[in-house]
Amino acid sequence: MTRWENERDAVLIRLGAARDAHQRVLALDELLALAATAPAELKSGLASELPRWLADQDGGVRAAALALAAAVLPPEELAPIFGERLGDPDVHVRVEATSQLADMVRPELRGSLARALEDEAFEVRFEAARGMASLRHPAGLEVLLTALEDGDWRYRALGALGELADPRCIPAVRKVFRRLFLNVFERARAATVLAILGESDGGAYLRKRLKKRWSPDRAIVAEMIGEAKVEGARELLERLVTNPKEPARGAAARGLGRLGGEGVLPVLLSVLDEPGLQSDYRFDVLEGLCLLRIEPAHAK
Repeated sequence: MTRWENERDAVLIRLGAARDAHQRVLALDELLALAATAPAELKSGLASELPRWLADQDGGVRAAALALAAAVLPPEELAPIFGERLGDPDVHVRVEATSQLADMVRPELRGSLARALEDEAFEVRFEAARGMASLRHPAGLEVLLTALEDGDWRYRALGALGELADPRCIPAVRKVFRRLFLNVFERARAATVLAILGESDGGAYLRKRLKKRWSPDRAIVAEMIGEAKVEGARELLERLVTNPKEPARGAAARGLGRLGGEGVLPVLLSVLDEPGLQSDYRFDVLEGLCLLRIEPAHAK
């Protein structure tokens, strides 16, 4: 037996003996963490137990079981399971099911997401709106705009609006962008949405922030400026990614990958071949290459 199997079996024993729902949730969370490192052939041992946990009387346990299902079942089996749970009486289960459906980013799931958009709970509607945005469908636009008014939802709502790229959101996003006492990460995300939609003030803000050497949002701005394909972003990002002493070097590599375009591939490859490149930076550069979504990059 492998060490992984021993750890799995120990958690399964604890899960089977747990009378307290909270302890069952914790055990399922441990299994979820183990599943992330499991070989495909060993995941079936976890999948076979899922029906029992999905039928648990506690909603938290059922929600945790849905998260585990996403990690151990093949994609073609997941949509029906999540779809069935949209009618669960527990809101936590409906949120998890809707979130998982949203993360699948499959056009054929639009009907399920549209159903979730009618849920009585705002958190369910938000996950559905996020899923619709990832499919470039505006059905959840009003939900996302409402979420901008709440600090618990704002950052994720801005991310979804960036994916949706609907010009109708510009006034609301600009209102957030100009808001006093907004944290720098939310302001950068709002600027990114504006830049994606062609608003010059968004791009100008991202360029300004990236030039500030010790700003707390420097790394995330390096990715966002590439995502938004801001004018002048390539020169700024190349300067960062080719500087061995730059703390945001890895983020700049991912930013270049998001930016794409002619000439980016040779820059990333030259960094990848740099003697003594630290393993963390190497993974960042490899991620940047994957984000290019071109065959020569994937060959690496």
